[in-house]
Amino acid sequence: MKKLLLVSFIILSQYSSIGQIGSIERIKSTCDSVFTQLKTEANADKKAELIISFYLTSLDGFPLLLYDLGQKLLTLGQARNDVMIESAAWSTLAQGYRLTGNYVRALELHRKGVALAEQSGNSAIISFAYNQMGHIYKDRLENEKALSLYRTALQYSKKSNLKNIWFPSMNLASVFLNAGNLDSSLFYAQKALAMVKDRGIFVNQSIIQSTIGSIYSRKGDIHNALKYFNEARNIDNITQSPRYTSITYLAIAEHFKLYKQIDSSIHYCKMSIDAVQNTPSNNLALKPARMLIDYYQNTNADSTVKFWKIYAAANDSLNSTRANQQLQMMTTEEEQRKRDIEAAQVAYQNKIRTGLLLGGLAVFLLIAIILYRNNRQKQKSNTVLEKTLSELKSTQSQLIQSEKMASLGELTAGIAHEIQNPLNFVNNFSEVNKELLAEMKDEMDKGDTEDAKDIMNDVIQNLVKINHHGQRAGDIVKGMLQHSRTSTGQKEMTDINALCDEYVRLAYHGLRAKDKSFNAEFKTEFDSRIEKINIVPQDMGRVILNLINNAFYAASQPSEGGLLGPDSSKIPTVWVSTKKDGTNILISVRDNGNGIPEKIKDKIFQPFFTTKPTGSGTGLGLSLAYDIVTKGHGGALTVETKEGTGTNFQIKLPIS
Repeated sequence: MKKLLLVSFIILSQYSSIGQIGSIERIKSTCDSVFTQLKTEANADKKAELIISFYLTSLDGFPLLLYDLGQKLLTLGQARNDVMIESAAWSTLAQGYRLTGNYVRALELHRKGVALAEQSGNSAIISFAYNQMGHIYKDRLENEKALSLYRTALQYSKKSNLKNIWFPSMNLASVFLNAGNLDSSLFYAQKALAMVKDRGIFVNQSIIQSTIGSIYSRKGDIHNALKYFNEARNIDNITQSPRYTSITYLAIAEHFKLYKQIDSSIHYCKMSIDAVQNTPSNNLALKPARMLIDYYQNTNADSTVKFWKIYAAANDSLNSTRANQQLQMMTTEEEQRKRDIEAAQVAYQNKIRTGLLLGGLAVFLLIAIILYRNNRQKQKSNTVLEKTLSELKSTQSQLIQSEKMASLGELTAGIAHEIQNPLNFVNNFSEVNKELLAEMKDEMDKGDTEDAKDIMNDVIQNLVKINHHGQRAGDIVKGMLQHSRTSTGQKEMTDINALCDEYVRLAYHGLRAKDKSFNAEFKTEFDSRIEKINIVPQDMGRVILNLINNAFYAASQPSEGGLLGPDSSKIPTVWVSTKKDGTNILISVRDNGNGIPEKIKDKIFQPFFTTKPTGSGTGLGLSLAYDIVTKGHGGALTVETKEGTGTNFQIKLPIS
């Protein structure tokens, strides 16, 4: 019996860790075989070993399989009143929810599993329950909580009669590595590796050896780092696991990055991506693709685009898979509830048939029972339906939140890209100044003041550039904060004509002060019928100023046509007008520039989208203006444009 359990344990480990689509049925078949043995098992230690073997299927891609196994264990445990099996059931079900990203539900079920495990008194099951619960906090990088749970799991594994329970040590090594505690991580990783080798679990050898390699890499022991990485690769060649092969290559890539061997790092990043392409573990391409984007973004545009697409595809695959799994989980739960209701109805009907045979007085008693049970059944059905509806609404809210987080991720990526360029300039000129100042010191020591003065002039010019790019980065951050902040300004009755006139002149003179060569005209036409309206003048002034600045910029670009001067050349011109239209006020800002191409017209109100050259704009102005007009004032901001003729932005504000 012991040998059979060990063989099943190894098969589960290898098939589940490979993570290939074709292996799912083999995993299910093997688990069913072990489950059949469990139903007839009475010995506590052997029962614990059987239950723990289900743990090895808890990998990405198999949440529904875990849910199915958990339901079977729960049914068996409750039928036999066996808290050990029921504890394992809750831990297994919780892992299914964890893999779909539903940490709240997973944590709720894990607590049930831990409580029943402690009630059972079996150290192996208690170790298993605490270890599984620790995964929640490890995923969320809450290292202290994760370490506390894994340490508890390790303590109980030592008390257990089952030997070589390696997973608490393996998980402790992982968390300590994330926290930068290399000595503790190495201690537990080597301990886990010894136990895994004793059991002959090849796949787990690979990930532990690559972890040890990463530890030695960070400790500066290159020899041992490469030794363990090579051992991990040899194991991966045997198991042919896309998942663990990708993890090994990524660890090697990070090692070479740490020691600034960029070509080698790039090579292993690509191998990490290739290992999981077109597999269920495609999401593991995220990190190596991100590294390659960072390597190529300033040197190779084609490669940057290529790996950005791979990164986006992996990210979309991860989010899509999580969403589909959540929906499938809900569907599976609903189908299970329907089956439970149908089974209850069948049992109910059988009781009716049996009761009818009693005859006479028993008939009246049976009718009363039927009516009572009918009412109870309807109440149960209503309760089930209400619970299902509540959970569906909860899932919908989670999916909406996931979509918001995806949008936030895109916004953050845009901010990082926009702010990186000026920071690069600041860093580069700072490095140059450092070298120039050292050189100037040498010249002054020699008494060569002329060369020292020349170097000093170069330093001053570089400081001007540093100041310029620092202000540029500050402007980007300021615009980002304005875009995300809700206005605290109070609405007040405002003369919109005076506001427009003030800001068109402010924009014009501001541009002239900034650039002496700037040459343009502006024309105004204000409707005298307009009375004061209730707005936030600072916010609306910001909108008008942004539109006018954009108009002056567009009008100043070289083009054909437009208003002509005495020498038949185009005069850059901006028209600002107001008009009362029923219950609305219309504010128009028009230019005679080149117009907006039709293909980008729909993108102009998106954050960080700009047609200006790098360094000339952040792409936040129109996005912020749109939010102020529509969300802050209940109005509308539209654009009319024609290539080669010009552009007209129109603000519509309600009078009341």
